[in-house]
Amino acid sequence: MTATYLEGLADPAVLPRIDEVNRGHFEAAARGRLAVRECTACGLLFHYPRPFCPRCHSAELTWTELSGNATVLVAALVSRPPWNDLPRSAPYPVVVVRLAEGPQMLSTVEDCDPTTVVAGMAVRAAFERVGDIGIVRFVPA
Repeated sequence: MTATYLEGLADPAVLPRIDEVNRGHFEAAARGRLAVRECTACGLLFHYPRPFCPRCHSAELTWTELSGNATVLVAALVSRPPWNDLPRSAPYPVVVVRLAEGPQMLSTVEDCDPTTVVAGMAVRAAFERVGDIGIVRFVPA
């Protein structure tokens, strides 16, 4: 599947701090791939990246690329950008999605009428490149 790329949503002045724990996720997103941590001890897939497995506390972790297919679990409509000079149209939907492979993510759904984003909606990962990293967003499937 070809990756979908979006532009102009993130503020380049306020990006996640990249470190050795989360670098794989953001570098994969810059390449149009959704990568999460997998515990090699117990097999748990999880997001947000952390240095230990949240289930068994093992530090034996690897990066695993997922399909990017997901279902919206919860959606909330945000009526204004988090700060006034962020060039983002509002309202926009903030969501928690469950990826097809199991992990959950907090993100946004783009390229649709924000009022149509509801729990149960099928979405797929889309990516926004900002410098050397990528931000994972979602679009209707």
